[in-house]
Amino acid sequence: MRIEIFTKSSELPELISGPVLHSAFMFRTIECSRMGKPYMLVAYGSDGKETGHLLVVRQRSIRLMPPVLSFWFSIQGEGAYRDGFKEREAVFAMFLEKVFDIFDFHHTYIEVQNLEDSRFSYSTLRSHLFVPIKDRRIYISLHSKDPRERLSRAYKAHIRKAEGSGVTFRRASSDKEINEALLLMRNFYRTKTRKRLPCQKTLFNMLQNSDGTLSDEAKLFVVLYKGKIIGSSICLYEKERALLAYSCGLRKSYPFQYPGIMAIWAAISDAYEQGYAHFEFLEVRGVSKLRKSFLNAIGNFGGKETSPLRWYHFKWNWLNKFLRWIYV
Repeated sequence: MRIEIFTKSSELPELISGPVLHSAFMFRTIECSRMGKPYMLVAYGSDGKETGHLLVVRQRSIRLMPPVLSFWFSIQGEGAYRDGFKEREAVFAMFLEKVFDIFDFHHTYIEVQNLEDSRFSYSTLRSHLFVPIKDRRIYISLHSKDPRERLSRAYKAHIRKAEGSGVTFRRASSDKEINEALLLMRNFYRTKTRKRLPCQKTLFNMLQNSDGTLSDEAKLFVVLYKGKIIGSSICLYEKERALLAYSCGLRKSYPFQYPGIMAIWAAISDAYEQGYAHFEFLEVRGVSKLRKSFLNAIGNFGGKETSPLRWYHFKWNWLNKFLRWIYV
């Protein structure tokens, strides 16, 4: 088994299909933005065929008060593997060893989060002195019930009132409509410290293929009122799951049209119509503390909260041992 590392999208080989957060599509998105530097680790078997790959993102944070410069590496999930491959944990352990070999003394910490199974590579993470901390994850089941039935009474009334006043939503299709919606989103996220938004060009390239057609891996929805865009949302897609990445609305300018609620509802409705089994909120992933109002809003859509583990490894082993003594 050998592992190769790719740092440029132009050098990426053809990868097996898997989670969107470990896809070449996500690699290119991060590469063209200021979200960090991507590294794609690809494992090959003795037959020369790919067995799996893992996307690792290097990020940095600068604070003025107090003055702190930190670098960390983020691993979102267990990676992508060939169908029927049974040695996922062994390959993931090799990926982790490669990460330590290359980045061991060039990071403040390494985080592993969003593992589908909390038991996945548990012994490997413990042996490397990773610290497990409870995280939150919220999703909506779409396979067993119409999502409208899961809405709270208040949100049913809000959506009914918005639709009665003439609010509509659809997928953005024209370049003009996409640019206008992205500009609205850019202005909305400009003052938000809890989430950074990629540049408009990066988002535009994410929503369209190289030939100018609309992408199947990402969709932009717009909320319209009297011909004006008052809300928008971006949703990513993988095999059985839709992931809400960004959403915004002119809530202060149009309080009785509920643009923020309608932007999320547009993505949920489309995912249900397309037959996806689950709808998940990426804005909750990777954030330990969110505004209470946002979490309440997700609950009103019928979201269910789970408590997976997020694993941290700091470059100071004494700190890892101390934190394990507290949390384990």
